[in-house]
Amino acid sequence: MGSGRPSPRGSSGCWHWSCTPGMDCRRLTRCRGCSMAEFGPVLRKFRKAACWSQERLAGESGVSVEAIKTLEAGRRRHPRVQTVDRLCDGLQLSADERAELMDAALRKARSSRLPMDVADFVGRADEIGAVVDLLTGGGQTPGVVVISAIAGMGGVGKTALAVRVARDLAEQFADGVLYVNLRGFGVGEPLTPLEALQGLLQQLGFALQRPPESAEEAAALFRTACATRKLLVVLDNAATVEQVVPLLPGTSTCAVIVTSRRALVGLPGARPLALGVLSQDEALALLTSAAGQERVESDPQSALEVVALCGSLPLAIRIAGTRLAAESTWTVADLARRLADESVRLDVLDAAESGVRASIALSLAGGSAQDVAAAEIFGLLGLHEGNEIDLKVAACLVDRPEAEVEPLLEHLVDLHLLESASPRRYQFHDLVRAYARELAPDDRTAARERVLTLYVAMAWQARAKLGVSQAFWYDERWIAGVEHLEYDEVMAWLDAEAEEILATARRSTTDRGTLVVLAGGMMRFWITRRRHTEGVQLGELALAALRAEPTCASVFALSRISYHVSQHYSSRSDSETAAAYLRDAIAAAPMDTDPLNHVVCTIALAQDLERLDKLDEATELARSGLDGALHIANEIIESDARFTIGTLAGRLGNFAEQDEAFDLATATLRRSRPEILHLLLPDIGASYLRSGRPESAQTWLRDHLPESKSSGDKAAIAEHLHWLGVAETALTAYDAARVALTEALDVIQGSNDDLEAQIRHALGTALSELGEDQPAREQWMSALELYQRCGLPQADEVRGLLDG
Repeated sequence: MGSGRPSPRGSSGCWHWSCTPGMDCRRLTRCRGCSMAEFGPVLRKFRKAACWSQERLAGESGVSVEAIKTLEAGRRRHPRVQTVDRLCDGLQLSADERAELMDAALRKARSSRLPMDVADFVGRADEIGAVVDLLTGGGQTPGVVVISAIAGMGGVGKTALAVRVARDLAEQFADGVLYVNLRGFGVGEPLTPLEALQGLLQQLGFALQRPPESAEEAAALFRTACATRKLLVVLDNAATVEQVVPLLPGTSTCAVIVTSRRALVGLPGARPLALGVLSQDEALALLTSAAGQERVESDPQSALEVVALCGSLPLAIRIAGTRLAAESTWTVADLARRLADESVRLDVLDAAESGVRASIALSLAGGSAQDVAAAEIFGLLGLHEGNEIDLKVAACLVDRPEAEVEPLLEHLVDLHLLESASPRRYQFHDLVRAYARELAPDDRTAARERVLTLYVAMAWQARAKLGVSQAFWYDERWIAGVEHLEYDEVMAWLDAEAEEILATARRSTTDRGTLVVLAGGMMRFWITRRRHTEGVQLGELALAALRAEPTCASVFALSRISYHVSQHYSSRSDSETAAAYLRDAIAAAPMDTDPLNHVVCTIALAQDLERLDKLDEATELARSGLDGALHIANEIIESDARFTIGTLAGRLGNFAEQDEAFDLATATLRRSRPEILHLLLPDIGASYLRSGRPESAQTWLRDHLPESKSSGDKAAIAEHLHWLGVAETALTAYDAARVALTEALDVIQGSNDDLEAQIRHALGTALSELGEDQPAREQWMSALELYQRCGLPQADEVRGLLDG
């Protein structure tokens, strides 16, 4: 019965499926003659080799003649495994031949199990290009399966991107595209690796009589089945690395796309792609697709507001556009107004189980201990108002130790519910923050008070490290918990938190005493960092609190805060207002009860009167201030008094006295507090300029520039370079001025609006003198914008330059 017929042979050496009677139905044997053909031609080849008719094969196998005709004609390409077994038995095929016929039966056309492509898919060209390049060999390591791991927050379009790439690449994977939703986030439990593997094997056409009993066994079968195939495997919505690893094919002929709301750290060989929100243009295109071109183009400004309020999140934009399309009476502006109200924003973007609120909730719904712990703190984190949440602030909000909170924050980053652009600092997407606030407890006062207490502690620790806190207005309990932090560490932290500290003070309307203490602690920071606008704002908030409730802080607070507010006005060239605050400060600090602040304010008033050209009164006050400084034996104040006397001497033409006073001022400070000497150096240069001595200013500032730079204080370095540039300009050394001022701008740009405005103002002047009119105008325009933002009077001077 055909035993003498020739057996087709080949040399492919591929491993394929075999199911020989009496053998384990999952055994794989070596196929030496695999032609990778479809089932009909392979069956016909074996029947012809046996010299049998279709009727003879029907008789030998028990398979009907009609069925054999249908199979050989290709009208049915994938018979059941039992049918193939009967045909193999009838033809008495060898093990290798059986494997070849079985493989042809199981080899399917490209999979059609991918989800539907998103109809309004927009943009993502760069991301698509990166994944396609990776999967088709652009970044492939020879012999290694290529894995692209796409991660991102819920609703950002991970699945849509994966499906788009899979459809685009389907023709390049001859044996098909396999897809499985691992259900890592969503209704029901995630698929187990065994369940997922069974689904993948079924897509490959394996109808096993005895399914694998373990994930290990199923994974081995899957890898063997993939060994000779060129497949693209899409593992969508993965929960963990552990869920994914058993599903990876073991051959470089295959490629894998994995999507997850988690960052799948540790997935072997994976190239991660963190999928962010859409660009503004892409977001507008998606809104237009969902809502209709005519409505969006009728109000482009409101359309921009809508996509911004949706955070450029595809899910949110799609829902917003659909709502707009469904509400015929709404305009785009109506939609923008509804979304602008954070209390109802998620309601507008709600779409039952597919809405933004539900999407975020799914990301929080994990069952691991870390998932549960992270969900517990999530609502309290939403109380933070700033752009970034610092680890210390987060720990205060949730009332847990930093060491316990940090891994939970990092877990939320892995879930793409937070972002982390720098160590120990985190950010919410606006819609995620809105959802977090919905979960926050009703009584939020305690959490916010803990944060305010932290700000007080950090501010006063910076002052304590400088040794400037006085026993009559300082309580060691204010710095509880941060005593171990060093000055530079605290100042860097305050740099990062300064905007939110001010915003918190504005929101704090109940605890006036704490507000005043906070302002007292922050005074030195604002001055040191030359952040004069913010210093004025916080100081005036504190003074308003003191006036409303005079007993809410130490009696010394009024004088000290008034003094510091005056310093900011003085630095902003508003000496008239500064002098008024100083007179209030002196009145609140009599010499017999508060000699230190009385002396400090007297010297400061002399400085402002000098700028107002009231030189005689200023000189009298400066000498009185020096006497007071010597009386209380305070060398820092003595140095300031001698500097002031030197400035006045220069203004009066007594240059020898000016030089001597400056030498004494720097020597005193170098002896007593060398670490803050760099703060005085640019002031002396500026004083020389006001005295009409630009050569002395140039020499002084050039000679002491290395000393300023060694301090590492960016604001002081930039100010030193600024005055050097002004001195060079005064001496017509315009190229040198440009070099100094450009370096100053590089140091300070983006961190101090007041000082940046002055530098750009001066740089524009130097460029104008060099004949570079357009670059000069650009600098002046930037300076004008900054001056206006800060409310500084120099804006009028720059307007005159631009109009001239």
